[in-house]
Amino acid sequence: MSPRRSRLVPAVVALSLVGGQAACNLPALLERNAADRKMTEDARRRGEAAQANARVDRYVIADEVWLCPTAEAARAGGPCAGGHHVLHNRDVTVIGQAATDGVWRTEIWDAQGAHPLFVADAALGELPELTALDQLAADLDRRYPDARRIPVATVTLANLIEAPRSFKGRYLVLRQPSGSMTNKDFTGDRFVFTIPIAVSSTSRWSALAQFELTNRALVADFKAGDRSYRCGASYCDEFLIVATLTGRTVERLDDLGHVHRLPVFEIKELGDRFGATRGR
Repeated sequence: MSPRRSRLVPAVVALSLVGGQAACNLPALLERNAADRKMTEDARRRGEAAQANARVDRYVIADEVWLCPTAEAARAGGPCAGGHHVLHNRDVTVIGQAATDGVWRTEIWDAQGAHPLFVADAALGELPELTALDQLAADLDRRYPDARRIPVATVTLANLIEAPRSFKGRYLVLRQPSGSMTNKDFTGDRFVFTIPIAVSSTSRWSALAQFELTNRALVADFKAGDRSYRCGASYCDEFLIVATLTGRTVERLDDLGHVHRLPVFEIKELGDRFGATRGR
């Protein structure tokens, strides 16, 4: 019996040592687990805070809306003291994942910083209301039939630059996404930009043209930030233009430093989600 007992002694001693080490490490293990749980909880709270303060763009689908200092005033839907007036189809940045009791949180910024406000959910949409732009496009089709238009698909850029008198009395009528606009400028009362037009060409640069619209109110809106074009994955602003060829040209540098001559068009009418604008 004694030999068998002696063989069990090392195992008992080993178990005792392991148990003793585990007992010594237990406080450290508990502290580490508590730290891990705290990190997980902190990450969850940061995620919830980020979602609660996420910024999302919405568009005013009502005729107008007021951003008000209180949710009650915003819910009422009319003018409010200390509020901010926003017109149809302008964008409003709302805060959070969803409206609460029919209102969104929002804010405006000025020299003093951010001013928290509220806006009625019913006045906003995920996309702007484009019925008026579609109606303008149909109206332009009636007023400018093919016989009055520059046949861009059958002319070259050289034709537009070298023989502008050939297109006297004709109009360029286009509807394009705003993402194609480049070289935008708002000097003086003129809105200037370049876009590629679909002439007979194999090069983006050889099809680029400059457009100019003189309208003080429109330029002031752009400069004040009350008017801007957005182009993203879910929505891209489109614009309509009716323009005439001026006979002038401008020189532009491409990405490689090469100089290109561009024909210049004067915009007579411009339409976008903000409404219709005429050039001076």
